[in-house]
Amino acid sequence: MAHEETIFQLMEILKVADKQIIADIMAAKGHWTAGTSAVNNSYKSLCNLCDLGKLTKGDGYFKLTDCKSEYKEHARLITQALAEILKLPLDSTIYREITIPDVGLRPDAICLITKNNQGFCFILEVCNNETPEYLQSKINVWNNWPNDTAFLSELFGYRIPHYDIMPVTVLDGFKAFLKEEICAI
Repeated sequence: MAHEETIFQLMEILKVADKQIIADIMAAKGHWTAGTSAVNNSYKSLCNLCDLGKLTKGDGYFKLTDCKSEYKEHARLITQALAEILKLPLDSTIYREITIPDVGLRPDAICLITKNNQGFCFILEVCNNETPEYLQSKINVWNNWPNDTAFLSELFGYRIPHYDIMPVTVLDGFKAFLKEEICAI
């Protein structure tokens, strides 16, 4: 029961995940040794959280009790991308799939990664089944919204003067970007 609080905090960010994702994050953060031990410990903790009524167990995955996802391909890819951020040795704040009524957007995630008073803010869009035109329409909304940085600044509680839109089509490319560019902050 020692790590349930940490795992629940991860699940509040991820919303839906499988035991392997949680094991990988927990191992990257030094809680457990990577491999079978981390997976088994994650599974036990996730099941304990289900018993406490904090999570629901699906077919090979776990989710917050109010999450409607069935952890299909798009949801899995978002979770995998967010897990890569959470494994970084940096501070991060992530908002997954929040609705922005002012402009009718629901990005896959809005992320802020920080280190030593420097940060990188970005809108994450996982593009496994979106057409280039649909993605461009989302980008256009962000680019033409006069209150974009004000919204992001209020969301994170920091002045956000600039942000990027990060379309992820290949997870390995996103991992390399995080390792090479973001860890250099």
